Amino acid sequence: IINKKLQYFNPEEGTPQKKITAFLQDKEDNIWFSTNGEGIYFIRNSKIYLVNKEEGLSDLHVSSLFLADNGDVLAGTDQGINICSIREGKTKVTVMGPRQGLPDYIVTSIIASTGSLIWVGLQDKGFCLFDYRSGKIMVPSVAREWKYGQVNAMLQAQGVLWLATADSGLCKYWISSQRFSKVDDFLNGYNINNILEDKQGNIWLAYPGYGLLRMPGETLKLLQVPGNPVFEHIHAVLCDKDGNIWLNDEANHLIKLVMKSGYAEPKRINLTGVDERTDITALYQDTVGNIWVGTMGRGLFIVDPVSLKFRPFTENSLFINAGVLSISGKGNKLYASSLQGSMQVEIRNGNKNINSEHHFMNYDSESTGTNYVYSIFEDSRKRIWFATDGKGLTMLTEKGFTYYNNKSQIKDDRIYSLTEDRKGNIWFSTANAGIYKFDGKNFENFSVKQGLIDNNISVLKTDRAGNIIAVHNKGLDIIDPLTGNISYVRNSMGIQEINAEDLGAVTKDTAGNVMVSTRGGILTYTFPINSLQKPTAIIESIQLFLNDIDDNASNIFSHDENNFTFSYTGLYYTDPARLFYQYKLEGLDSSWILTRDRSKNFPKLAPGKYTFRIQASLNRNFKNAGESVYNFTIRQAFYKTYWFIAACILLLGSLIYLYFRNREISLKRNERLRSENIQFQFEVLRSQVNPHFLFNSFNTLISTIEEEPGRAVEYAEQLSEFFRNVVIQRDKEVISLKDELEALSSYSFLQQKRYGDHLKVETDITSTQKELFLIPPLTLQLLLENAIKHNAVSKETPLAIKLQINVEDYLTISNNINPRMTNEKSTGMGLQNIISRFELLTKKKVIITNNGKHFTVSIPLLK
Repeated sequence: IINKKLQYFNPEEGTPQKKITAFLQDKEDNIWFSTNGEGIYFIRNSKIYLVNKEEGLSDLHVSSLFLADNGDVLAGTDQGINICSIREGKTKVTVMGPRQGLPDYIVTSIIASTGSLIWVGLQDKGFCLFDYRSGKIMVPSVAREWKYGQVNAMLQAQGVLWLATADSGLCKYWISSQRFSKVDDFLNGYNINNILEDKQGNIWLAYPGYGLLRMPGETLKLLQVPGNPVFEHIHAVLCDKDGNIWLNDEANHLIKLVMKSGYAEPKRINLTGVDERTDITALYQDTVGNIWVGTMGRGLFIVDPVSLKFRPFTENSLFINAGVLSISGKGNKLYASSLQGSMQVEIRNGNKNINSEHHFMNYDSESTGTNYVYSIFEDSRKRIWFATDGKGLTMLTEKGFTYYNNKSQIKDDRIYSLTEDRKGNIWFSTANAGIYKFDGKNFENFSVKQGLIDNNISVLKTDRAGNIIAVHNKGLDIIDPLTGNISYVRNSMGIQEINAEDLGAVTKDTAGNVMVSTRGGILTYTFPINSLQKPTAIIESIQLFLNDIDDNASNIFSHDENNFTFSYTGLYYTDPARLFYQYKLEGLDSSWILTRDRSKNFPKLAPGKYTFRIQASLNRNFKNAGESVYNFTIRQAFYKTYWFIAACILLLGSLIYLYFRNREISLKRNERLRSENIQFQFEVLRSQVNPHFLFNSFNTLISTIEEEPGRAVEYAEQLSEFFRNVVIQRDKEVISLKDELEALSSYSFLQQKRYGDHLKVETDITSTQKELFLIPPLTLQLLLENAIKHNAVSKETPLAIKLQINVEDYLTISNNINPRMTNEKSTGMGLQNIISRFELLTKKKVIITNNGKHFTVSIPLLK
């Protein structure tokens, strides 16, 4: 599975054709897998290698794999254990079979024990312990005459080796005591394929036809008692120093269950005057070993646990025929409470004889506040606490009695049971207000609001792990006194209704585990110290627009990637359906949001930084709850980022600046062009209204009138057209080349009338070019006038002027050079004006060349 997607593994070498039975990853990250018929494969550097009989494998049918701490791979086969090692690129196989002491050929399962020891499951011979370093094999006594069928799978947990068998269901082997038994329930006779333990200490079984089965494992153990006793009538339970169980039956006989190899052998004691109408309410074993029995209406009895002889406790008249509620003690002090009052009994060595007299001291209502005391508790600082009915909590020290019954401190003054945690805090239960923790100054309440299942808590005990066990009708609430976290044992875990109305129905065994009377038997609860008792919240998947986000993908998203869906769960295998969740999306939510949903969608998230947090709880109390976190960022749209806005402002400012700058330049340019144009017009007009030009034109006109009157009219028309063009075009910035050539034609006609054939003007320009290009007005007239002005025009020195366009879109006006005898005075403004005008109109330059024979002016044409 890569990025939560299933991908087929298809190496070039091919894949096995037989069933794959086990997988393993070694210390060098090689992947090993075994098959049922082809031996063992391992994958190294994307290549697959086969270990079979050629490498020394004893059999190709391999059922299990195990990684030793030295890097070797142990394989269970149908021909013993094969120890595979890779040294310098070569595979070496060592076989451990019956010749080496293995009880059976066929190995079905291999799991770790401790150090170099491993458990080996076998087909016919049960199981054994194998030290793969020394090669030593140890066979437990129960396996020497094994009769429970093939061992399919094994699990070492909670001090027990669990064995899933093919014929006998589930079996247990207690490692330290070497005790063995079958789990005698409906699993007996079933073929269990596999077994594992979860983080809460539950044992999970897989077997054909039924799927998965969850068991509490060693966390919850139900005492097996022969004779099918009616447990719903049991009001008192005691585990004595020898591990024997004391309780009452439905007829209120006192029963001693002698525990032998997991089997309870009952012994019945008939206490004088105690019958089915007289409940046994309390049991306690004192420091000399005698059993104290409290009854409702018959007072106290003392029982010798060995001889089972007994006598009524008659030394204190207050307890003769009293209704006893509880018996407790510490060291050589015994405390008994009743409806009539309470007492402290001093236990001395001589009191081992049940007939010896005991010394006692009474507590009455003037000292404890009331004669109705549910229970008495002596703490680690030798303070004596009294749980009263209606008068709250009373504490006795060397300084006297202190009373805690203020309603502002304790909401319910009916106190049932007391215990102490490892830090010396006193915990006590109430009738309807839950539990209180008292540190000597402050009272802290634990109720349904803080996560208790029920506010009516009958009994409190501190288990061997230091947890506070609260007993009520609906089960057990286990409180971690350090964190306040609460976990639960409920009916859904397979227990029946607890006899929670009786204070004496809860006790502790010799190991400090809590024992509770239920309608189905005596239940022992062992807190799995190394297990996870609170749920762990995990984020299962994160989707963007309902598409999974790859695990390796960046957590930075664009502005339009803003629809996220988080799927989450809580890892709590005991009772996952009862979980509560709370989530918060930092950057959006200001507080935690409670839910029982397992997914949450956040659409249209605004750009910003976000942190999704999810917590899980067995109740609504999330104090000290672990959480799973996902951080991500949605970027601003680039057009909303500060840098983009700043760039836009800068660009806009630059555009405004350039606009006004260019406008200023344009205005100056236009002004200059207008000035140049005026100057140019002045030059043209000045040249054209030159007295010589007018004088020559009029002389030509007069002579023509005399000689050729018809042509004189044409001449006058051309002269008129010329001056009309000057007037019309002088105010324009540019005109078409066609219009300019037409104006030039009028001017050249006038000049040719003066000079005759001695002046030739040749134009090599096509009609398309005339339409295509533009030119400042009167430019060509000025250049033609400039050529005539500076050259002699006569029969001996004819002047030829040629106009043509080259490939670079330049118009060249070229004339041969005929120097005058006397040069006409010139200001030089004509050519300079042309150059200045073109500088304003184009980047191309006016080019003037003089090679001594021809004078050429090349002007760039405009489009």
